Parts: sequence; C-alpha cells; structure tokens
Amino acid sequence: MEKLSNGLIKKRPRIQGAAWRRLDNTAKLFAAVSGEDLSSVFRIAAVLKEPVEPELLHKALLLTLPEFENFRVKLRKGFFWYYFETNNRDPVVEEEQSAPCRFIDPHRGGRFPFRVSYYGCRINFEVFHGLTDGLGAVGFVSRLTEHYLELKNGLPTEIRKREFSPMRADDYLRYYKKLPHKRYESRPAIQVSGEFLPFDQMAVLHGTFHVDDLKKRSKEVGVSITKYLAAALLWSIIQTETDGKEMKHPAALNLPVNLRSFFESETLANFFAVINISWSERRAPESFSEVLEAVSRQMDEQIVKERLEKTISYNVGNEKKWYVRAIPLFVKHLAMQMIFLHSTRAHTMTFSNIGRMDVREELRDQVESFQLLVGASPKQRMKCGAVAYDGKLCLSFASAMAENRLPEYFFRFLEKQGIPVELESNGISDREHDKGRYPVVGGDKNKIKRAVRLFYISLAVVSVLAGAINLATYRQIPFKWAFLTWGAAAYVAMTLRFSVMRHASMSGILVRQCLGIQAILLLVDTMTGLHGWSVDYAIPCVVLFEVAAILLMLLVNRMNWQCYFMYQIAITFLSFVPLVFLKIGWTKHPMLTVISVVISVSALVLTILLGDRSVKRELRRRFHV
Repeated sequence: MEKLSNGLIKKRPRIQGAAWRRLDNTAKLFAAVSGEDLSSVFRIAAVLKEPVEPELLHKALLLTLPEFENFRVKLRKGFFWYYFETNNRDPVVEEEQSAPCRFIDPHRGGRFPFRVSYYGCRINFEVFHGLTDGLGAVGFVSRLTEHYLELKNGLPTEIRKREFSPMRADDYLRYYKKLPHKRYESRPAIQVSGEFLPFDQMAVLHGTFHVDDLKKRSKEVGVSITKYLAAALLWSIIQTETDGKEMKHPAALNLPVNLRSFFESETLANFFAVINISWSERRAPESFSEVLEAVSRQMDEQIVKERLEKTISYNVGNEKKWYVRAIPLFVKHLAMQMIFLHSTRAHTMTFSNIGRMDVREELRDQVESFQLLVGASPKQRMKCGAVAYDGKLCLSFASAMAENRLPEYFFRFLEKQGIPVELESNGISDREHDKGRYPVVGGDKNKIKRAVRLFYISLAVVSVLAGAINLATYRQIPFKWAFLTWGAAAYVAMTLRFSVMRHASMSGILVRQCLGIQAILLLVDTMTGLHGWSVDYAIPCVVLFEVAAILLMLLVNRMNWQCYFMYQIAITFLSFVPLVFLKIGWTKHPMLTVISVVISVSALVLTILLGDRSVKRELRRRFHV
C-alpha cells in the first residue's frame, strides 16, 4: 500500500475474495445463531463535543481500515462451516436512522461485518460479534476517533504498524488442552418480565458516574468496581423480578472474561470466555451485602486460569469431534441454535465491562465520552455494557422491553449508596432523560413484518378455501385441482421467505427457485394426468436454464467467479435428478435428460480446468472441516 498526499491509502489491485480464513471457535456459534431476531451486534460509540462531519468521518474510516486488515472481510458460507473472505470494497458511512445494534445482513451493502454511522455529535461503530470481541472494537474505535479528529484539526495523520497479529485467527485452538470439564449451567434463570417493544425498536438508558465515586464505595466494601456493579445488578434483578422472599429460579448474570489477561495472545479475533454469576438460593437475600459476598466469591473461584482452561477445553472439544465437523452446515445451524437458546435461559442478562478507552492526549478534550451497547432482543431481553473514559464510567442498558423497572431501580440504588449518576435515554422507554441525541425510530420494519405475516395467512386461507371448493364440486369436476393451488402457495411462500426477505444473492435464488419449480412441475404433471411431460421435457429445460444462468454470471464477473462456484456445483448435482426419474421409469423420452446432464457436467469440468489452482483453493475453503 502507498500513502497519497491527501492522507488516504492507495490500495494495490486485489481480486475480491483472494484470501480467506476460518472463523474462531466463538465466531462459528455467532454466525450460526444470528439473524434479524438475534443480531449478535454490539456498539462502541464516541460522543464528541462538536457535530460529526460525514465526509471527514468517511476519510477517517478509510485511514483506519488498513491498520486492521483482518476487518476487511465478508462472511461466506461453506458446506461445513462459515468463513471470512477478503472484501476489496470500500466501507461507507451512513447517518443513523434506526435502532442501535440492528442485524448486519452479510448480503447487503458493502458486505462488511461492521457498520459505521453518525448522529449529531456521536460516531457509532457497530460490529458483528463473529468478527471480533471488545478488545478489537476498542482498538478500532480509538483509531477511528483519532483519525477523524486529526483530519478535523488539520493535524498530520499517521498509519501505525499494528501491534496485533491478524493471521492468528483462533487462539482458542492454540491454547486448547483436553481436560475434564463440566457443561455450562442450564438451569433456567429469572427472565426480565413485561411487554416487548416493537420489532424495530430497542430502549437505551445510559448512566454516567465518576470513577472515583465508584472506587471509593467499592473500596469501602472491599471489592473491585466490576464485582460491585455485578452485585448491584443481581440485587436489582431480585428486587424488581421477585417478591423479595422466595425465588423459583436463580438470578444470574452472564459475564464475558477477556482471556488475553491469562494467556499470551495478541489476536483481534474473539478470545473471551463467559462465566455465570448467580444468586441461586431458594430464599431471596435479605441484604445487598449477602449478594456482594456471593458475587465476589464466585468471581474469585471462576476467573482463574485453571477454570478458564476447562472452559476452552469444553468449547473447542465439541468443535473438534469428527462427527460434528462432518455434519453439513444447515444441520449444524439447527443444532447450534437449539443449544444456544437452551444455554441463554441460564442467565437473566449479560454484563460486559470492557474497561478504559483512550485517545491521543492532545485530542482528549474534544471527546465527551464513550458508550458500549450490547444488542438486546426478545431472545435476550436485556444487556448491560460499561466503558470508562477520562475519569468517568458510562454504564448502558439495552433492552427489548417497554418497561424500565430494572435499570431505574439499579441507578436509584447506586445513588442511595452515595454514587451520583447522570442519566440519558433514547426516548423509547424513558422520555424524561431523552436529550435528543438519538433518531426517532418509526415502525416501518414492524409494519413490514405484520404485512408479511398477513400475506402468509392469506395464502393459507386461499389454500383452505380451494380445498373446500374442490371437495364440494368434485362430482362435477373430478380433478384434485386444489393440490395445484397448495403447491403454488407453498412456492410463493418459499420465494418470499428464502429469497426476498433474506436478500439472498442471485445465484442462491436460482438454486432455490430451481428446486421449487421442479416440485411445482411434478405436482402439475401428476394432478393433470399429462403423462410425464414434466420429467421428459420441462425439468431438463429448467436445469439447462440454470446452467446457462450460472455460466453467464461466471463470464460477466470473471474476476470473482468463485462467488458462483458452489452454486454451479449445486446445479450440477440437481441435473442428476432427472436421471433418477429415468431410473425409476417415470421418464419415457430421455434424450433431453441426457443432454442436460452432459452439458451441466461439462460446464463444471470446464470451470475446474480453467480455474487451475484457484479451484483447489476455492474447494478447500468451501469444504474445510
């Protein structure tokens, strides 16, 4: 790379997706379970003292990204696992217009697993947790903020040589030892109760304290700041979600622990473990001091290298099992989602403290604060994040609930303990402390979701009515035409669900539509008694069309042909379906069937021969186990 006179970076020409890397152990889980209803996105925001200038922010982003080259990726799907592939596009900057920490669709925009936005005086960096953890995001946001302020103040910009090793993708594997271990806690914990917010909204409440006040109070009771805040959160959960006497379920916190503090590591990939801190007694605690003592003891017992090694052993040991590695990704998807949702029942909320943020000394007075938000959803109803800057700590609640009981109780409790707090909200569940520093979020996405649900219901109603009318008129029309209606409704629903709503790639749509159209053609043939025209002519023609479409995409986008290679393999396998019909005797005129198979196989062989070594690389990354 070469630095230009305007401070930006001139990139050497690179082929899109020329390099790839495996996901780390934790990222594999996030990739499998994430979606619109569980984003796995967190935000670190820099609040400046003057409004953000979007052009300068975009230039700052282009200066920052070369220092974090392992962030220049896009998420791709293989046969057994997801993986990251290089992304040669330039990321964009957008004005914030929606709720924080919304899902980052891997098929949209620049396809980066992060998002940079601004609103008023705030710079937002939102990142998919599969890319990095809190440490990586802290480094990126610090440099982004510094570069922005350098450009704004006309200061010289410097591209630093990174201190971290981007190529070491998975330190979980590096420090894996086969050790005896126990499973994660699975006993259901108390869940935050109340009414859910609409689909496209998330309530935010920030509380800012002076670190000295927290230190003083924590020192008085003999614990660290993190222990004190965790105990205060547990106490608040018990007081707001129980009757204060009996507890049918434990109150539990999910605490991420930075493993770099215990193992020699400089990776910017995920490298953390989670521990479960809880009050699991059947009786409710009589005083805060009881909870504080329990929290301090559990953290001392669990946050030690020996226990964390066992956690790594459990997580990585499951991944290394040969039968797990050999399971296709779509099956892993279902299994990992069920396991993840089962494990999340064991905690009430997540509390993440990423420590202290910093920027260059001469720029510090231009930054008001930093904030950490961890995305919440109906599946994970409330999360809490804390970050310190310039002698103050900002603790932020992100919630999918319309009620604000727990955060309000927590902040009132701290004030009673002699820790003054300044509050700010985004106006969703708390209008009193809304300072107008968040956009007003409409209900557009929620309306779309309701409209889609209504459309599915309409398809079901039409199918039922068709069945009833067909049954009533069967004597006059001896033909089960209702089956055609059901098939068409299923095809339309499939198209909407897996192609339109998921913003799928064109090649992915072709494969799904190929399967749906073949099923519809078989149904029409069977119901109308046209004696095999679908298997003789229609389905082979569909296969030929799909082969031609994939080849056209390969030719139009030759530099990035690998984007379509897996779909070409899938279409080739689908071309053998008519041979199955021939084998079982359904096909009476096989010529078109044989032609479609020969052409699809020949096209695949030609792609492999012309691709040379790059084909081997593509096969390796797509089928790595």
